[in-house]
Amino acid sequence: MAVTRVACPDDPRHILSDLMCLYAVSKDLEGKLSPEPEHTAVEECERRRCKTLKTLHTLALEVTSAACDSEEGKTLDGRLLCRDLASAFADGDGNSRGFHAGNFQWRAPGIVATGTLSGITNAGVHRPRPFKECQQCDERGVMEGRLCGQIRRGPRELLGCNIIGIYLMRFDANREGGAGAVQGTFEGVIVCPCG
Repeated sequence: MAVTRVACPDDPRHILSDLMCLYAVSKDLEGKLSPEPEHTAVEECERRRCKTLKTLHTLALEVTSAACDSEEGKTLDGRLLCRDLASAFADGDGNSRGFHAGNFQWRAPGIVATGTLSGITNAGVHRPRPFKECQQCDERGVMEGRLCGQIRRGPRELLGCNIIGIYLMRFDANREGGAGAVQGTFEGVIVCPCG
């Protein structure tokens, strides 16, 4: 899937100087993480005495409105597909800390948005002090990160607007980088220029 790179409007100068409108996006995510076994490999670095597992997955998610969705956000109910979710894991083990990145296509009735997602895998940032205890620092089967995209096709009032947000997803972790059912949340904003 060819994706045109999106320049996210998350620059301080842009935020402070450009006239814009924001609309809340609040979504529940449910789907599947499918490994591409021919793209799974352990690499070794002799100089640093380390092993890194690298994997490629397809991530397919159904996207549905949650409690904090705006009317504009509800128009994004649909499907998000990332066919090139690349990950790297420490110690040559998919249960260890890692990071991931991929290009996505988000389709809803009459709307297509494209962009990138990236974040950290198998880590819990929602842990005690300062948060309520719900994760450990080495939480397995968790992907958390940032998504940024642009609405490329859709109603005139949303065409060209950006989607920026954070996601938190749970998946079945394993030594090969995970597979199976995915559930999660997405919280963000649609950012539209005024005019």
